[in-house]
Amino acid sequence: MGTWGVHSFDNDSAADFLAELADAAQPYERAEAVRAAFDAVFADAHDLDADLASVAIAGADVVAAALGQPKAGDEADPYELKESFRFYEDSVGKAVAALRLSIAENSELFELWSESDEIDDWRASVGDLEARLLGAAKAHDLNPAFEPPAPGELSDAAERSELHQISLSIIEEFRSELENLADRNKGD
Repeated sequence: MGTWGVHSFDNDSAADFLAELADAAQPYERAEAVRAAFDAVFADAHDLDADLASVAIAGADVVAAALGQPKAGDEADPYELKESFRFYEDSVGKAVAALRLSIAENSELFELWSESDEIDDWRASVGDLEARLLGAAKAHDLNPAFEPPAPGELSDAAERSELHQISLSIIEEFRSELENLADRNKGD
């Protein structure tokens, strides 16, 4: 087994996920990757893999940090996602729902931690993360309630997410073209 610790980013799956976020060129791509991590948990909730759960927990911590609630000592909004998560008003709710599924008794991650002497430290870390998410929701007037899609409904949610990503891409391209026009015309 690789790296494994009680905090959100203390495992190999989370480290790989953070590297994926760092490699994304645009904030909306990072936001979509975080939201896709939550969708993966919803799709596999009945028998949740430890790696998927670990990535979802890391994604939830990214949401909390982006909305001004990082873990003590961590950087707030390291991936410039605050506006993206406010645009996607359900991001905090999705993060809370994915977090709760990731630590549920039918999660492989829970099973692994239940065999560890550090389970109480892990529960405390996850509890702190949930409190930070709820604090972020309150601070930004976002609804932390989210009902994950039932099995079979996720394809519709994923399709809507893909449409959001395409829309954001078009908006970003349009913004870039406007900036180019302004530069060529010296702001006129």
